Amino acid sequence: MRKLFLLILCFVCASAATYAQTIEASGKVTDDKGNPIPRASVRDKNGRRGTSAGLDGTFKLTVPATATLVVSAAGFENKEVKAGTGLVIELIVDMKALSEVVVTGTGVATSKRKIAFAVESITADKLPQTPTADIGNALVGKIAGAQISTVGGSPGQGTQILLRGINTITNGTQPMILIDGIEVRATSLESLDLSNIERVEVVQGAASASIYGAQGANGVIQLFTKKGKQGKISIDFSSSIGVNELLNIGGVAKSRYHSFATNANGEVTGGGVPMAFDPVTGSYLTNPTFNLISATSIANKAYDKNLLYYDHYKMFFQKANTYNNSLSISGAKDKFDFSLVASDNRQETVFKNNGDYTR
Repeated sequence: MRKLFLLILCFVCASAATYAQTIEASGKVTDDKGNPIPRASVRDKNGRRGTSAGLDGTFKLTVPATATLVVSAAGFENKEVKAGTGLVIELIVDMKALSEVVVTGTGVATSKRKIAFAVESITADKLPQTPTADIGNALVGKIAGAQISTVGGSPGQGTQILLRGINTITNGTQPMILIDGIEVRATSLESLDLSNIERVEVVQGAASASIYGAQGANGVIQLFTKKGKQGKISIDFSSSIGVNELLNIGGVAKSRYHSFATNANGEVTGGGVPMAFDPVTGSYLTNPTFNLISATSIANKAYDKNLLYYDHYKMFFQKANTYNNSLSISGAKDKFDFSLVASDNRQETVFKNNGDYTR
């Protein structure tokens, strides 16, 4: 009987000591901007106890005083911290995890592992942040197998995107474009502001038609705009200036010397008389005389008399500036969020007198 009493007494003392070594860990789970992360998971790394953070990101959990807490949330990297009170746990966005989630034609976020077709997901940090890049040109080199080209050389020209090939005669090859799940047929990619895009998803192949119907037969490009985040209202302003110039690699130019027939004064002749420039028509009235198959036709005469040398590269091309200014205001409350963006983009053309572009 005495032995049984001693065993019970030892058990009670051990339990009391164990209970005395537990604490009520508490704190708040936030992102890198201080916004709360609701429903974040908090658990004891070496035990079975765990809880979920509330809508304001706060949590309480009774664990051993020496416990290590593992905090996790969808779209964020896991973090381990030592148990304590009044903790502020900041989670970092897991960009790899975000790229593994796509939005299908039903508008529901789905893991890439659960779908049987290829979806290219490109986040904003993978898009070029240059003032000249519109969304169409920003996708160049980002989508496997896609052919993306500009229709013309002037700023603001349309972008031609070929994802699947020629499927119809009447509707061309332009893919279906959606912004936040809404189809936009009258909107071109070059008219949209790249700074307002959070990510781009591209569906190509036969699966695009099976999800989006006949309109998606040429492939689908989904654009998702940035959303406001809870906390203080965010006001961001960006301004940039870029200079565009065509590269003349190798110094391609007209020959510095000619082999045309000249008179005793070294003037180029046409029909036996010196050539004369007509300022009204902007051309010479006669053609120069020369013989390509003559053994004496050698390009060793300088353009220094009545026929002057012209640098055609400088005549047609120029350096072009691009100015881009953008102002964004965003925020969120419990039941709504907002993001307003005002931008001004002005592009000069590298081709002289070929028209500038303003958006």
